Amino acid sequence: MVPGTQLALHMNGKTLSAAVGVTDTQSGDPVSSDTPFAFGSVSKAFTATLILELVSDGDLELDAPVCEYVPELRQAADEEMSAVTLRQLLSHTGGLVADYELDDSSEQSMRRYAAGVATTRLLHHPGRCFSYANTGYNLLGRCVEAVTAMEWHSAVRDFLLRPLGIGPVFLHRSDGGSARRPATCHAVRPDGHQARPVGLFLPPTWAPASALAGSAEDLVAFARLHMGEHPAADTLLDDEHRRDMRTPVPAADAFGMADGWGLGLACYSGPDRRPHAAAPTWYGHDGTVDGGSCHLRFQPETGLAVALTTNATTGSLLWSDLVEELRLRGVPVADYRPDVPDAPPAEWPESTGLLGEYGNGDTRFSLRPHQGGIRLSDRTGLVADVTLHDRMIFTAQRVDAVEASYTGRFVLDGDTGAVALMQLGGRSAQRLTSAA
Repeated sequence: MVPGTQLALHMNGKTLSAAVGVTDTQSGDPVSSDTPFAFGSVSKAFTATLILELVSDGDLELDAPVCEYVPELRQAADEEMSAVTLRQLLSHTGGLVADYELDDSSEQSMRRYAAGVATTRLLHHPGRCFSYANTGYNLLGRCVEAVTAMEWHSAVRDFLLRPLGIGPVFLHRSDGGSARRPATCHAVRPDGHQARPVGLFLPPTWAPASALAGSAEDLVAFARLHMGEHPAADTLLDDEHRRDMRTPVPAADAFGMADGWGLGLACYSGPDRRPHAAAPTWYGHDGTVDGGSCHLRFQPETGLAVALTTNATTGSLLWSDLVEELRLRGVPVADYRPDVPDAPPAEWPESTGLLGEYGNGDTRFSLRPHQGGIRLSDRTGLVADVTLHDRMIFTAQRVDAVEASYTGRFVLDGDTGAVALMQLGGRSAQRLTSAA
């Protein structure tokens, strides 16, 4: 059950779109092709594009330390933070904690946010591995602010959205220049029979990572920029930097999220992943918020682009069904399908060796025995049942809402053989304590 959704398909130089359902189950207002939906993390692709625009203009350098642009990081508690580069933030390989928040969730100052990040410790040496980080993209927003003397909202509006013909919609602001009202987000009960409106928690300092809203047609316009088809494409971003954004970074093993990661865009294998098939890679991003999801895929070689927006937790399941239906109809859109073994684990360490606490900054995951199995939880209210598979892989299915399952894996310490990390949905969490 999804209360409202939009689908846009671009092929043969034309865009087709459809809008169905309601923006809010209480009001019953119909969804139109212009209704904005929360983009969630797809906002990061817009922020990354803005960064590459500034690189093209000579205002930023990809391999320069971020502290050259963000003075708040120059006296960071972790000395290695001074080595983190823009390229690493864009590819989620900088080692920053995933979801840093200020104590005052209403704070709007990106300068204060950056100063807060400077008090944290890195998860790993910069450039070593992938760990998805909203924090890094919020710092990129601070970079934009520092070099343009404009707020991120104003810069992304004037330098990117309006040139693409997109009416800007920001989830915490009414000054974006648009009267478009975003669709309400909904949580769907586990039985799938009832959708209730839910509030969207999003600190203002997280705007560069997740504050944009728009339609599926807006997402296709953005994809056309990256395929070089939009009339403003060459004016906004040259072909070299468009390629940079979609070229996989070797260290960015985005297990649980995508088949690879470039400078702001995820990489997805085609439907036939056999080596001899050489299916073209698709690019894009997914976004989820409390009560909604958004999905974008595009393929520059064929000029195909697909975008789906939804206003329910079940939206990711609808996306999976849509991908399969499009493939049957001759549109070979790619999606990430983690290679999860069907067979149960052959030689797992004792399951009790996996239990305990794992941390990524202030985020804490707990693995505990539950009714003969394993239950995963965190402080945000996530509760999921864990199924173990071979090759240290696991899946986690939420018990409180209808959503697609999460995929993760455990990583062993090369010296001790003990579990050192848990990777879940692209985020790495360090082993903190074992269960008593």
